[in-house]
Amino acid sequence: MTFDSIEFMLLLALVVPAVWLLPGKGRAGLLLLASMVFYAAWSVPMTGLILISGMTDYAIGLGLERFDGSEGEERAGARKLLLAISLIVNLGILGYFKYQGFFLDNLAAAGLVEPGSWVEVVLPPGISFYTFQTMSYSIDVYRRELKAERSPLRFLLYVSFFPQLIAGPIERAGRLLPQIAALERRRATAEDLAVGTRLIVFGLFKKVVIADYLALAVDPVFADPQGASGGAALAALYCFTLQIYFDFSAYSEIAKGAARLVGVELVWNFDQPYLAANASDFWRRWHISLSEWFRDYVYKPLGGSRAGKSRVLFNLGATMFLSGLWHGAAWNFVLWGLFHGALLLGYHQSRDRRSVVALRERYPRLMAALAWALTLHLVILGWLLFRIEAAADAGTLLRAMARIPAEGMARVEVALVCFFYAVLAASFLAREGEAMERLHQSTGLSIVVYAAMAVAALLLARDVAPQFIYFQF
Repeated sequence: MTFDSIEFMLLLALVVPAVWLLPGKGRAGLLLLASMVFYAAWSVPMTGLILISGMTDYAIGLGLERFDGSEGEERAGARKLLLAISLIVNLGILGYFKYQGFFLDNLAAAGLVEPGSWVEVVLPPGISFYTFQTMSYSIDVYRRELKAERSPLRFLLYVSFFPQLIAGPIERAGRLLPQIAALERRRATAEDLAVGTRLIVFGLFKKVVIADYLALAVDPVFADPQGASGGAALAALYCFTLQIYFDFSAYSEIAKGAARLVGVELVWNFDQPYLAANASDFWRRWHISLSEWFRDYVYKPLGGSRAGKSRVLFNLGATMFLSGLWHGAAWNFVLWGLFHGALLLGYHQSRDRRSVVALRERYPRLMAALAWALTLHLVILGWLLFRIEAAADAGTLLRAMARIPAEGMARVEVALVCFFYAVLAASFLAREGEAMERLHQSTGLSIVVYAAMAVAALLLARDVAPQFIYFQF
């Protein structure tokens, strides 16, 4: 049941009015039931993993609070043991289902195990998201930043809330659990319904009308890198840069809209990342909930930026290595994470150099434009590593692009590259002119624009649409 399916729209049509018609105490139960139905549409047996992960951390949270109070050696040891159990269960489930094949494939390639001597396991949808979400709860309770949740129903809803279950955003318990509790007293408002509907329509438009059609230029090239011309390879890389943004931000906006319809406000997950001024700024704008998760639960515990320079560089590299591995059990994702780690290291090393500071102070606008352009094109290059099927494909496509000066580019390829920059220009102008804010100030114009988007999404939807890209993670 994908967000761009009739089944999901029917689920929303049933759940939204039912939530507001039910007495307050029944709302969380209904949403939990809807969440289980939503996930069971993907896989009935895999719902058991969500329950195992969720109930483990629910019990861990209560145990951590029980052993809280005056810190004695025994209490501290018990709390550490409980946290370790949470990490082992969650990372064990994630490791087995997501990384077992990757680990054994590499052992087979090294000749240490017999190829095909193990059973392939199916990757449960959304496992990377909900394990991180429930695990962060136990960590926050352990750190005494959060009180343990007493209601198992509310906690399971926090773990499995269907709008953001499959591909985020990764919500923190301290933000989502109070909203779930407040649902008992909350009343539906016209603003909830209007904002939720707008977000869903805009997300569907981005996915169905833009991202899915960009895939037509992307998929053939990456399916056959050897047969791609340089112009086709370059156009495909630019198109994928847009595709992954429109695809993933569309999911996040539909999730945010669906949640708002039932009175819950999710975090924003994107902030125009291709306008970022540097590598660090990019990660403050791209997949914000994941970036903040790694910052708070990996980077800072390693020492963050408080340690010496060499340790800071190690912390950045380790965090981005794990971020790349989180995205997928394949070497291209590891390389992509390490590539962005190198970008962050380079920025960290160069930003305070006297020559760089002097140039920024003397030519602020020029240096800002150059920094943006450099960041953008390094990010685009990184997407090549993200999208390839095999590591060797990156070299194949880069060599093809190197032949462009001799071979030239077809008109359609030039048009696609120009479309990329036109979208960026429109994005910049819309941000500077606060276009969306102005649109929403006019009720009539807003209705016309969003109705046009909805009609376009209905009429232009492809017969066989690609899945949301982040569903594979």
